[in-house]
Amino acid sequence: MTDKHLELNDLDARIVRELSRLPALEPSRGFSHHVMAQVRLPEPKAVLALRRARAWAIQPRRALALASAYAACAVIALGLAVPWVVQHSASIAYGAGLAADKALASARELGMALAGWVWTSREWDTLRSMPILREHLVPLLALLSAAYAGAGVALHRLMKTPGGKRVPVARAF
Repeated sequence: MTDKHLELNDLDARIVRELSRLPALEPSRGFSHHVMAQVRLPEPKAVLALRRARAWAIQPRRALALASAYAACAVIALGLAVPWVVQHSASIAYGAGLAADKALASARELGMALAGWVWTSREWDTLRSMPILREHLVPLLALLSAAYAGAGVALHRLMKTPGGKRVPVARAF
């Protein structure tokens, strides 16, 4: 077929017609998954470096050497820190005492505010007006303790996995 026998538009129409007669080849359904399974995605350099370092460090001789080096670093750090702490123990004790005094004062203020709130509440007045005798107090406390223990047992039973059923849990990393 040459362009001498056909006009330019006729040639284009003939090419399009011949191409449309070709069978349409489509990939199979799992083709993209098969191709993508063979594609290796590059990993970040930090992940590669971490894997190489881990593989290097878990070899027995190197692991022992690294553990010894870490132990030596800890001994050196303690060798420097302990004398400094001993030398500055008076100022450290003063600072710790000051911090403890501030914490105790804050706890005391909080306790006093809470006690003031309790003494002025309607619930306290209602509780004080109830006719509870001392001989009723011990059985009442025993009943309250039994209810607390029962709630603990019920919570334990609720948190336990269902009998004989293993439920796999997927972990997100």
